[in-house]
Amino acid sequence: MTDVTYTPILKTKAGEARAVIQLDRQVKASIIPFFDVLALKAGTANGADVHAHMEKQANNIAGAWNGRGPCYVDLFDIAPSARGYDNAHPANIIHDRISFERVEAIPVVGIERDVAYKLAIRRVVSVGADAIAVRLGVEDIQLPSTLVQRITSLLSEIGAADLPLHVFMDFRSIDNVASDTIQMRVSKALPELRKLDPARIVFAASAIVSDMGKFKKNSVNKIARRDFLVWELIAAHHPDVEYADYGIIHPEYLDIDLKVIKPAAKIRYAGEKDWLIVKGVKWVTDTSQYRKLSKLLCDRDEFRGKDCWGTENILSAASGGRAYRRLEDWVMIDQNTHITQTVRQLSRIKATGDIPA
Repeated sequence: MTDVTYTPILKTKAGEARAVIQLDRQVKASIIPFFDVLALKAGTANGADVHAHMEKQANNIAGAWNGRGPCYVDLFDIAPSARGYDNAHPANIIHDRISFERVEAIPVVGIERDVAYKLAIRRVVSVGADAIAVRLGVEDIQLPSTLVQRITSLLSEIGAADLPLHVFMDFRSIDNVASDTIQMRVSKALPELRKLDPARIVFAASAIVSDMGKFKKNSVNKIARRDFLVWELIAAHHPDVEYADYGIIHPEYLDIDLKVIKPAAKIRYAGEKDWLIVKGVKWVTDTSQYRKLSKLLCDRDEFRGKDCWGTENILSAASGGRAYRRLEDWVMIDQNTHITQTVRQLSRIKATGDIPA
């Protein structure tokens, strides 16, 4: 097994940024985070509103990762027609701002992005980028014979042919996709991708469910971490493939209006092979219920105790100490715990080579 570096894919919300800030030093040294810029809310007007949104997301990225090494920045979720002041492209707004904040950003592009996006990334590359990342979707991966030509053309278009190449095979949600189908698609694409001599090849996916409405109130439930388990099967035969996931946030997440949607309180706790989902009742009905939910989690055999900042806060809430009450704060706690757990799992694999064949 080659050295393992984990890439958590994170929305640029304040809670997820703070989850990264609270990681301990060794965990931070073991990750290259991937920041997916948060989508604009419906009806956001071009000009001042778009510009303000982009600068806010840039500030969240800078706050999380300034001076910590490289990170990836993508605008996959931003509408192609969005523009800031003076018709500025969102990619340029983001990259200009984080460059000013001395964030070492690796720009991300996809094969099917529009011309304006590619031109914006070309400008980012021209003013200084140490690497380039190409994010492949399922539709790209299913056509492996075309990958070399299409990626080579893309790199030429954006002036990045001479930069180190990082390739993400991003399956996004695999909730309804068979594991052997994923493995087959990866195995067919890899010989072609290796012809490009990439610096990194990364498998990315998410097995977290989008709707937890099927879970009963005040219950503890399990969801298999199939994204990690599938990667283990892939890495057993292809040790050059690294791992990325979306943590405890579904890839299709949109920023919700709490005045319209009333979500239930929940804790999402990463175990070895599963997440434990501790679901409460509507958060607006009882904003203090996280104490009870934390106690339910701490009473489970799967709970590892205080092993990071996130679990320290879970234990505190369960024992009557300080307890965060906002939904955003518990995203921070859950994501911090997930990233820490995943880094430690990967570190054990690196140390032992213990990947199932």
